[in-house]
Amino acid sequence: MRKFLILALCLISVRLQSQQWEISYEVEEGAFLMGGCCNGDGNYVFGVCDKNEVYSDAYAMYVGNDGDYVTRKFCYAYKSELCSAVSLGDGNAFVVGIKGGTLSDQVYDSLWIVIMNPELEIVEEHSYPLVTPYKTWTNDIYLDFDNNGDVIILADVSERDYPWVTNGVYVVLKCDIDGNMIDCQYFPDGHGLGGARPTGIIRVPDSNMMMLLGRAFDVSGVHTIAYIDNDLNLIATYPIPWMESVWNYTDYWKDSNHFLMASQTYIYNVDNSYYAAVFEVDAEGHYADTLVYDRADTADYTAQYGSMAYFDDATIYITTYWESGLNEKPNDVVMLLIDKDLNLLGVKKLTYKDVKIRPLHCQVTADGGCIMYGKSKKSYGNDMIIVWKLLPEDFVIPWTLTELPEVLQHLEVYPNPTSDILNIVLQCADTQNVRVSISDVNGRKLFERRFSGCNGLLTVDVSALASGTYVYEVREDGCDTKRGEFVKY
Repeated sequence: MRKFLILALCLISVRLQSQQWEISYEVEEGAFLMGGCCNGDGNYVFGVCDKNEVYSDAYAMYVGNDGDYVTRKFCYAYKSELCSAVSLGDGNAFVVGIKGGTLSDQVYDSLWIVIMNPELEIVEEHSYPLVTPYKTWTNDIYLDFDNNGDVIILADVSERDYPWVTNGVYVVLKCDIDGNMIDCQYFPDGHGLGGARPTGIIRVPDSNMMMLLGRAFDVSGVHTIAYIDNDLNLIATYPIPWMESVWNYTDYWKDSNHFLMASQTYIYNVDNSYYAAVFEVDAEGHYADTLVYDRADTADYTAQYGSMAYFDDATIYITTYWESGLNEKPNDVVMLLIDKDLNLLGVKKLTYKDVKIRPLHCQVTADGGCIMYGKSKKSYGNDMIIVWKLLPEDFVIPWTLTELPEVLQHLEVYPNPTSDILNIVLQCADTQNVRVSISDVNGRKLFERRFSGCNGLLTVDVSALASGTYVYEVREDGCDTKRGEFVKY
């Protein structure tokens, strides 16, 4: 028998400033939020409340554009989680999750599909048991519409019970917009020792294919790009051996042959050298370009998960966080605004009191902003829920490009030190391209712009930067890279 619990909105604060806001409240049971979608009037956010180490109840939130929200927890006689969603265009959301299994282990035996309205009522519901001997214990489930308007779902299943061990099997479901299953396919063969951990699925523009991202379909165990057709047949697989990635994610094709992929990467020949980046990749997995925007030192590392949110070609949000190892120190959440050409338009760092935050997902809002959420740990467990709403103006570092005065051609940057404005002299020829970036002394990139045929003076407002020393870099095609430091006071 099903029962629902409407959570009391207690211990809650909502800070409003124009269209930016923050929602935060404590939860008695551990909780984390992992996926959602925007329906135009607001945003769905889904996740799970953990009663103990193995038992969980699905959790849902609907947030209006002004920051008002409702929450609901779904209590059953079995475990359940809500993981990912797409908007159906009528205000409702198509949501996929996992449920079932016994209450004494961490295994789930069914994929769970619900159609939900903004009041967080279940309009329609389906449960699809996994074929024996498969089960799942991960919430790595992704979905997208195909080019016919059906929903394609990608999940990770296994024959094994032990957590974090998988023999690597993808299951792909095709459903209509009411959640009725049209087709289902298991892919049990050809996976490497690392298993088939999926990290995303997205429709390929101007084709009948879906692209699958993750570690699968290659005996070497590297991450791969795979394609399936309308009948869920595997038609092509391309490994990505140049990227030692532990996570990669996309929701944007730049054109019919290139897409952008956010990735957390670990370089094995340097101890603890993690960095987060956005790669431009072609349809066959070849490297085209990259923007490395956050590199940590040897003691800590950066991480990112469902971290890309595309609004338009000039408004793409990326979320990552600075991870301080296994301790409970508060950490920085680093959010960035980029465009389709991998220009870094701005950066925003977020912290919350004494809380350790691990963003798991960001998604766009109807007004061109984004919301970010995930796991938030104040003392023990995931005992805080925090949702941030930001707009592009929170990220952008204002800049101007003017004609270079002849008297200044011998300089590189001025004034130095500076309190607010930094002028960077650009001297590239008309046929050259130039890339200008500003980073902190730890290599964290804070600003980047690309130009061609500039011969100008780039003026950057650095007033929002903390006091300290920063590094500027000017790279011109066919010329030596110029680097230097400036001081912000």
